[in-house]
Amino acid sequence: MSVLDEWTGRRTPGRADLDAQGPDPTGEVVFRAITDARDVDDFDMRHLRYFLAVVRAGTVSAAAQELRISQPSLSQQIRRLEQRVGAALFIRSSRGVELTAGGRAFLREIQGIPGQLRSAIAAAAPAPRVWPVGVCGGVPADVLIEVQHALSGGHGHGGHAHGGHAHGGRAHGTRPHGGREAGAKLRMRSVGAADQGELLRHGEIAFGIVRLPFPMTHVVRAVVRDEPLGVVMAREHALAAGAELTWRDLARQRLLWYEEGCAPGFADTVPAHLARLGWDVVLHRVDHDQHALFLHALQTTADLVALRPRRAVEREPHLVWRPLPTTRPPRERLAVTALGGSRTARVLQEVSAERGWAFLTE
Repeated sequence: MSVLDEWTGRRTPGRADLDAQGPDPTGEVVFRAITDARDVDDFDMRHLRYFLAVVRAGTVSAAAQELRISQPSLSQQIRRLEQRVGAALFIRSSRGVELTAGGRAFLREIQGIPGQLRSAIAAAAPAPRVWPVGVCGGVPADVLIEVQHALSGGHGHGGHAHGGHAHGGRAHGTRPHGGREAGAKLRMRSVGAADQGELLRHGEIAFGIVRLPFPMTHVVRAVVRDEPLGVVMAREHALAAGAELTWRDLARQRLLWYEEGCAPGFADTVPAHLARLGWDVVLHRVDHDQHALFLHALQTTADLVALRPRRAVEREPHLVWRPLPTTRPPRERLAVTALGGSRTARVLQEVSAERGWAFLTE
């Protein structure tokens, strides 16, 4: 007797039974899936990956470089996909590629498949082998350690994981936690906040670490760190000698700030908040968040200041931190994100309850 026969031979269950058993015990869902699978037997997941890479890159040559295959080979695979679909998916031009109407419809229907397959594999496995985590620029090391310790199922708050580093280290513990297991590995890598939404949606990262607000729907968020921003300047800056700042002092300063792509949402809401408080700030935007370049810019430009939480710079001997002249300063909220409805979202909700992190669904 097959597994399907066993399902179809069972009694009609109640709702609680359905939830407990997972697959539809009547077999209708499975029969439909078998039929669907038969219709697409000659499809290859690789072709979907190639299609999505071209969509994301905007040109076949850029996608080929990202995929590390030759451009002619990628073009051939895309043509094969179009032949199998029976419709052109891209309009080619000297500027790159654009989706046809059929291509847009195809993208709409298949973009969740890689993530769904990854979720199915993760649900069947006793524990994830590796959870890839995207980290936006400028996240303090102690936040990474806390996130790793929490998601890997270890004990304690903010303790150091065995292996010595937050990036790729392994935390050891003995107690399983719902959808995760003690000893799970996290592989953290630098990923710009602007790219994290798409990578979450396609299952290329399991979690992201970003500054809020994070403009993406169908994502849950757990706030790990929530701190007021203050003014940071070089110790040699003319305003560093005073203990307090005024809006008039700050009116003559430019603000070293993020490009939109470095921190979408956050990069716009904070300057807008400052304008409401009385500082119509002139922005000096940069497309990175490397500490050495941040420090260099502040030390070599006389009228330049930055905004950071106090904890982020209090041990930096070359910088001075001063509070903003308000009781309602803008805040930096660092959050872990996961795709809504996924196994990782359930893990994040459980971890948030354990750690006291604010868990946000919108």
